[in-house]
Amino acid sequence: MSAEFFIILGILTASLIILLKHWPLLFVQIIYQFIALVFAGTVFKLLFIGQVIFGLWILYRTIRAIDYHYTLELDQTERIPQKYTKGGSLGQKKHFLF
Repeated sequence: MSAEFFIILGILTASLIILLKHWPLLFVQIIYQFIALVFAGTVFKLLFIGQVIFGLWILYRTIRAIDYHYTLELDQTERIPQKYTKGGSLGQKKHFLF
């Protein structure tokens, strides 16, 4: 659990947040990285564990967004019964976090 690995994990998480198009959460991630690098010892270990859990949650949401996009593509081309585009909706989302 070194600071270098923590920074790499933060960069990977931030890149997934960019894919999810949630800019306020990206700002929070950057602030979290700076705060965590200031602390040392036990607090850093807790923040490191929190970063790992948060990164796994963001990875899960990214996989769900990919699945949503694929299903939406099938829905729009009418290869499957319409779910997201029923009633003239385009099925677009502002961001894919929730």
